[in-house]
Amino acid sequence: MVFRRRLLFLACISAVALRVGAQTHLQEFATTVVARADENLAESCTFKMTVPAPDKPVRAVWLTYDRGFDIMKYYDDPTVVTFAQRHEIALVLAHQCPAKDPPTRETGEMDMDVSRGVARSIDAALDDFGKQSGHPEIASAKLIVLGFSGMGAMFAQYVKYKPSRVLAAILANPGQGVPYGMETVNLSDQASAVPQFIIVGAIDSRGGTQRPYEYFHRHWVRGAPWAFLVQNGIPHCCVINLKALILDWLDEVIQKRKSSSGSFDAKIDTHRGWTGSIRTCSSERTDSFKEHLWNACAASIKSVRSKSPADEIPAAWLPSRRVAVEWLAFIKQKEHPEDSFPDGLDAAHSKFAIH
Repeated sequence: MVFRRRLLFLACISAVALRVGAQTHLQEFATTVVARADENLAESCTFKMTVPAPDKPVRAVWLTYDRGFDIMKYYDDPTVVTFAQRHEIALVLAHQCPAKDPPTRETGEMDMDVSRGVARSIDAALDDFGKQSGHPEIASAKLIVLGFSGMGAMFAQYVKYKPSRVLAAILANPGQGVPYGMETVNLSDQASAVPQFIIVGAIDSRGGTQRPYEYFHRHWVRGAPWAFLVQNGIPHCCVINLKALILDWLDEVIQKRKSSSGSFDAKIDTHRGWTGSIRTCSSERTDSFKEHLWNACAASIKSVRSKSPADEIPAAWLPSRRVAVEWLAFIKQKEHPEDSFPDGLDAAHSKFAIH
């Protein structure tokens, strides 16, 4: 499976480079970070970057790993590039860097303990990109992290490891086996204050619905400014269809995290804004942990000062009524399309899907 991911990466990254050049005429930078002997990295780590607003200082870096064709679209999608240009954000696509000794015992998997090489590789890549691009501020810029599947679980660990570096985190279908599953991630108050958007598929037989929700809920009750969303009818795939909602959520989070000095270190006040809640309906399907999957069969939004329906559970803090209305419209859909793969097949049959 890992070898197939490699082949798909090589094919897709070429398409990405062509689209970036054709659509935006942006200069693309590349760097390789050599693994150290004392790190749990099997090989050097490679990264690519574009700067959509090259004539302005870079205010943040949006970092995505290449697990899955669908998630890679966020690197060069024209709407995302325009968003990044408006907010003066650099876009970085990282290639998965396998561990010498994967803790999950899956050959080719990354080490989710980012202190054993992954975090340093990110720092080193950003430092080199700062030098290459003439934007030294990239080396210390705040990160927006977007990860799918195991990379979602890894970015949860990254927020835990280095919360002061992260502006916001988007975890799509997050999940991982022992010892780094979502059930093991418990964040400090500083880390849980980092806004997160957690997305799951209602029929995701790998990452499931329950464990990502429990990760959300145990931090939500401590006041975390987090949003959770289940896509009814979606398996272990498909996040580009959420682009509009993610960008609108991120747009407001960026503004709320901006401090008087202009840096992104302000703590969000969750006593303001809106909240979302859902009523779940369990299905006969189970995930890889033998836990039942569930749909969102009802949902509602309210201002933070109002009470939620008694039969619904907490599902989101949302920065504004506008974003809350978008979240509600999306989560109430009974099914979502699986049409983001280039061969036109759905997630169950496409060679571009992660199975």
